[in-house]
Amino acid sequence: MDVKIIQLDNYKNIPPNNMDSFDGGTIEKSSNGNSNNHNGNGGSSNMDKYATKEELKHTQELLSEKIDHRSDVIEEKIVSVKNQVESSNKLLYWILGIFGAVFTGLLIAILTK
Repeated sequence: MDVKIIQLDNYKNIPPNNMDSFDGGTIEKSSNGNSNNHNGNGGSSNMDKYATKEELKHTQELLSEKIDHRSDVIEEKIVSVKNQVESSNKLLYWILGIFGAVFTGLLIAILTK
């Protein structure tokens, strides 16, 4: 088994009550209540990673449409498989019925000889 070890060189302990947790990692709160990556007016130097409410709503609508479409596709596949199983069962019943009749006929012929 190949085990990879990552060396941690640049870290410092932060008490849990002084932490802000973001996707990019855990950072320490500043004294004014803002995280270290915010400037004094509450803005950020990199606004590309933020979205407006309209963008979030639009993305939610797109994802909802995709989920609905996938659900419809899955439902169609389930119905298709169910129909295939039902037709296979009917064919199996016919084959077993014919085999049973032939076997019964042969058994009667052998026993009456």
